[in-house]
Amino acid sequence: MGPVTTQTPELVGQRLHPLTPFVKGWGYFVVAAVALVNNEGLRQNLTFAGIGLAAVLVGGILLGTLSWWFTKWQLTGDAIRVDSGFLFRRTRIIRFDRIQAIDVAQPFVARLFGMAELRMDVAGGGKSDGKLSYFRYDEAQNLRTTLLVRAKGQQAAEQQESEQQAEAEAPPLLTVPTSRLLGATLLSSTVVGSAGALIWLIVATMVLNFHIGLFAGLPLLLGVVQPIWKQVVGNHGFTLSETRHGLRTKRGLFDVQRQTIPPGRVQGLLITEPLIWRLIGWSRVELDIAGVAGQKEDGDNEREGAQLLPVGERSEVAYVLSQVLPGFDLAGIQMHMAPVRAKRLRPIGWRYLSYGVDDQVMVTTRGWVSRRTSIVLHHKTQSVRMEQGPLQRRLGLANVHVDTPLGPTDAIALHRDQAEAAALVQAQADRAREARRTVSAPLAVQTQPNPPRPVDSSSSAASPAEDSSDR
Repeated sequence: MGPVTTQTPELVGQRLHPLTPFVKGWGYFVVAAVALVNNEGLRQNLTFAGIGLAAVLVGGILLGTLSWWFTKWQLTGDAIRVDSGFLFRRTRIIRFDRIQAIDVAQPFVARLFGMAELRMDVAGGGKSDGKLSYFRYDEAQNLRTTLLVRAKGQQAAEQQESEQQAEAEAPPLLTVPTSRLLGATLLSSTVVGSAGALIWLIVATMVLNFHIGLFAGLPLLLGVVQPIWKQVVGNHGFTLSETRHGLRTKRGLFDVQRQTIPPGRVQGLLITEPLIWRLIGWSRVELDIAGVAGQKEDGDNEREGAQLLPVGERSEVAYVLSQVLPGFDLAGIQMHMAPVRAKRLRPIGWRYLSYGVDDQVMVTTRGWVSRRTSIVLHHKTQSVRMEQGPLQRRLGLANVHVDTPLGPTDAIALHRDQAEAAALVQAQADRAREARRTVSAPLAVQTQPNPPRPVDSSSSAASPAEDSSDR
């Protein structure tokens, strides 16, 4: 009789916390309840309204339960695998060697039930790719420790734990007061415009007897409430600290979020100065980080980056820039203005179109309502291209695009003289190629450049390097 062989059973994975469907879907039930209450016909027929609300509740519970039942996770030899979906199956495999940081977060509702979610900063992945929710809080902490050991080793995991404890005790480099966050949000162009239109709508309806209807003011009301919630609540208690692995930000009132900015992985920076902020001396600073793909937030046209400073004074902006780029002085860069004939295309904003370079970066500025200053490191440049529209060709003008990974940074030297633009393309490609040879930087992960705009324009491009190993 031959030797008995035992077959290893297939790993079936583990399910998340049973209350996960409720914690994820309570908001939909609240929206349905508010919609039913605001309906005058349903208020007069409470029985029908109650049946409808109960149907929404039962349907939501069933769908959430199905999603929870078919979502399983398991640890393999070199990755964590997450299977989800009951109509369309989806499998996420997150390799341990791609995990850069792991945090345990407790959103407001999850905190009430003693639950938490695991947030993994995955190289080359989006914000949602590394989320796994929800667990019991102690279970999430244990899983985080296990993943750290698998990803970095026992000694490195213990060292990271001790560093986080020391970080919690050390004073931060910079703190943004909540009063400044509120003031900056109220003075933003979105809130000011929405509030002004909402006031006019109320006056026109109640005083001037215009039959517009207050229901038309809901989008305007959202234009006031949504930025306040996003900026004030989302950035509450914003702190910037220094760790051995780089700068680290912490923010959030109900949902505390932490993010590490490793040195050498910064691809570009964006400084935004709305019109009213400029009068006060405030700015916002965002980053492109290698391995973190730029994501579009709901309702936004701009891509989201890592926040280095949600709102700060000019001295604070200069300080955080010096922390990210040692030796960098934005005020010391000589800026080249656009030619006067560019006013035919931008009658007001042409005065604010400029670019400048030094040994480390290229800087571009544009916009007079909301000024955007883009900063791109030479050795992080992926490609340089020149574009011309039909009107630009008649005026002898051209745009120069410096392509970087997906993110908020969008360095464009707008409406330059055609000969100057051609020379700038070649010069920037040479600077990028030389910087790659001389700058010692960590290996970059695979990223995607900003896609060119699909317009009827002619373009020429220059690659800053012959190989793509560091793109």
